[in-house]
Amino acid sequence: MAIEYSTSVPYTGSAKRALAVAQTTLVSQNFQITSTSDYELSAKGPGVNSTRENPLKAVTEASFVIRNSAIEFAGVLGGAEKMIRFLRIFPLALGAFFLLLWTIMAITVPVFRHWWIFVIAIAPLTPWLVLGPMIGRSIQTRTKAAVDALLANMVLLGNVD
Repeated sequence: MAIEYSTSVPYTGSAKRALAVAQTTLVSQNFQITSTSDYELSAKGPGVNSTRENPLKAVTEASFVIRNSAIEFAGVLGGAEKMIRFLRIFPLALGAFFLLLWTIMAITVPVFRHWWIFVIAIAPLTPWLVLGPMIGRSIQTRTKAAVDALLANMVLLGNVD
């Protein structure tokens, strides 16, 4: 399930200048330019491993096309998808680990043979039922906002004479 994002903004300036802005920005964020022409730019991004990284890096495939009166962007937010998947799996895996650990403790130490001991194992993970989806949406929203900001910069700087 790839998260795709596409948008366009009105533009009537120089295609070369606008694409130069995009290329400079993407290369500075360790993107690999896969193809370029007078009216088109494609790149592959590095992805993200943390919410503290530049949100633009969450775009793993990007394509900028300049048409008659617009700049069109189409991309895959693979880094955002990866972080969202991690936020779904990590709390479940940690909960399973804690349950296993407390089960072993309950088997070996008779004092821990109470039902409420298992609640202690799971209780610290309950906030992640709310935090995980919130952080996931935040990553996706920040990535889309970063792409929109790049497009706005392309429009502004591409129209400079």
